[in-house]
Amino acid sequence: GSQGSSPETKALGDLHSLILHDPADLSLAVDNFRLASRHPTEGFPRRIIQAYHWTIAVEQHGHGSALEAYSTFFELLDSHLATRSSVTSRREAAAAFHYARSLPADAASCAIRCDNLRHAVELVERGRGQQWSLASRLKTPVEDLESANPKLAHNYLELSKLISNAAQSSATIPDRAAADQAATKYRKLTEQWEAAVTEIRNLQAFSRFLLPPLYADLQAAARHGPVIILIASQYSCSAIIVPTAGDPHHVPLPSIALADLKTLKDRFTRAIRHASRMNPTESRTDLIVLLRIVWDEIMLPIINVLENVLKLKRRSRIWLCPTAAFTSIPLHAANPFQTKAYRSKEPCLEDIYICSYTPTLSALIRSRRMMKKRKGKALSAVDSELELVHKLVPATANHTTISGDAATRAGALEGLEENTWVHLACHGKQDPTQPYNSHFVMRDEHLTLLDIMDRDIPHAEFAFLSACHTAVGDEETPDEVIHLAAGLQFSGFKSVVGTLWEVDDAVAKHVVEAFYTYLFHPKEAGVMDPTKAAWALNCATHAVKTKVPLEQRMVFIHIGV
Repeated sequence: GSQGSSPETKALGDLHSLILHDPADLSLAVDNFRLASRHPTEGFPRRIIQAYHWTIAVEQHGHGSALEAYSTFFELLDSHLATRSSVTSRREAAAAFHYARSLPADAASCAIRCDNLRHAVELVERGRGQQWSLASRLKTPVEDLESANPKLAHNYLELSKLISNAAQSSATIPDRAAADQAATKYRKLTEQWEAAVTEIRNLQAFSRFLLPPLYADLQAAARHGPVIILIASQYSCSAIIVPTAGDPHHVPLPSIALADLKTLKDRFTRAIRHASRMNPTESRTDLIVLLRIVWDEIMLPIINVLENVLKLKRRSRIWLCPTAAFTSIPLHAANPFQTKAYRSKEPCLEDIYICSYTPTLSALIRSRRMMKKRKGKALSAVDSELELVHKLVPATANHTTISGDAATRAGALEGLEENTWVHLACHGKQDPTQPYNSHFVMRDEHLTLLDIMDRDIPHAEFAFLSACHTAVGDEETPDEVIHLAAGLQFSGFKSVVGTLWEVDDAVAKHVVEAFYTYLFHPKEAGVMDPTKAAWALNCATHAVKTKVPLEQRMVFIHIGV
């Protein structure tokens, strides 16, 4: 072809000719996609676009290279993001590929269809970890490298900085010749950067540098109970159970499609709005109908595998790791609402197991790694519930109260840095367009999720967010909601109780009181153990059944260890 015919333009041309459905054309196109996405002389952004088109083409036409296409996409995006030094520039870089948000779930669905369940777990974790780790100040692998081999680390960081600067400045060059020159320089730097990464991976301890964790590493998340990943993709919806040992189990959910989850989310939003206007004693009929659907079509097939295949004992702990559209469904509240013939009630999910959530498998592993048994300092913030919490927190825990004039953004950040246990009873607001701007309302200015994620919170063990709602069904919430409680867990709190929608303060008091009563049982002798939080919440929501209406009991969820 003409001199302008890079592998990239050829691959895109081939994408259009694919309508011919000629297998020879398809494999030629795939070769071109492979070349274009691996082509070191193209910059990362263009190669990422190639890999994305490759995934679309192979899904449309069914080709054996689908998993390779997805892996290539994540790998290139990882490299591209790794060259960005600041959290903000990483976010900007990632935002450019917002159209690929469904890829983690689609990749997992593809691996399931190829009967490669371990790979499905690795792919969904890698793709979602990308979305999440953008949000956090996680210790980077480079910090470990700096202590092991300062020279390689310095070289890598310098190249990353040069690439990052080149990428940002090339966007603003009007002159064609200068732009070409900048592009050539950028490509050279990319090649050098990739060579530097290869050199680092040749060091024994760094063979996985910038590479995602393998199934064997991820399985550590299930050390204290199975983790259930719920995958919502346009191609299929299903669950993968990661057991404490051995291979993952696939649970197909044939009666649920992606569109059904979207409908379910909207119906929950309406039912909860409706319930908030009812008097406490009225039956929550529409909510009951929806929770039965969640039980029958989503959770029951999973429970069957847990009970009959994994032989998991009753009242064991399980962790739910929902993706995409599943993040908006209150899975933990699944309930058959059936009565047996002899008048006893059929057990619901919370009767059978103690449920927690985790944003990703890595987040759970990281929290466990950082656990220490110790007497904590407790911090309680914001007026209404403070008296109540003080009465219940053991006397051995010295606590700070931040209320009135002291409840400022700076005051709260200082409190977070110095304390192990936090109780926030202030209002929180979800920002669906910019999840990192989700915030707690303080006296002077907002305390955003970003503020917390950018801080080093060394002692953080447990947080209870009682009035901080993450409004369900605001405008067009994106598929993956980074909600405030999960954000806190991700930024270092090992164990968090949060709420899924707005809570009626008067009603929440009952749950808060029951929760702390169970958590600080006299037997515990004042030791604050964050791993008891899920159990305490489970007991508390049972205990307040007669006083608190359904939607205000199921609003509380536990995230983390």
